[in-house]
Amino acid sequence: MEHQIRIAASGDLENIVAIIESGRAYLKTQGLPQWQNGYGPNREEAAADIERGRGYVLAIAGKAVGYASLIPGPEGSPALSEGVWAGGEEHYTTIHRVALETSVRGSGLSRAFLEGLIQAARTLGYSDIRIDTHPENVIMQKAIDKTGFTYAGIMQLPIPEGERWAYQLLVD
Repeated sequence: MEHQIRIAASGDLENIVAIIESGRAYLKTQGLPQWQNGYGPNREEAAADIERGRGYVLAIAGKAVGYASLIPGPEGSPALSEGVWAGGEEHYTTIHRVALETSVRGSGLSRAFLEGLIQAARTLGYSDIRIDTHPENVIMQKAIDKTGFTYAGIMQLPIPEGERWAYQLLVD
């Protein structure tokens, strides 16, 4: 499928919100507590990401079908409660809020989207890229693994069911 990964624009916000809600519903059908009960990405966070130039979309024929953000550290993630990050602790970025529209799930675009986000992070000067997901989100774990990330440890978000498995990719 021909796709493009680009910085999100304000005109993408409605599609982004729909993508996030689709992701939230999908996680619920999988029995995952991630993004449920008022926790997880929302319109305000997506709008702030766009305003700061941190939001990215996966687009097909110009329409956003995937969304994620690149958040610079240390704002990007809490410290690990178990495990250790390789390399420095200051200059890194974290991929957050990864979601795909229902119509493109299972098409291999999640891997392509993550690879594009890695390239965007590199273009921004980051060689330390991080990502995390719920311990039961096996589908996301597979996409993370396929893009070369390695398991770094466990972090605890300050929310119910906040345990997350953290991964890191160091690039040249």
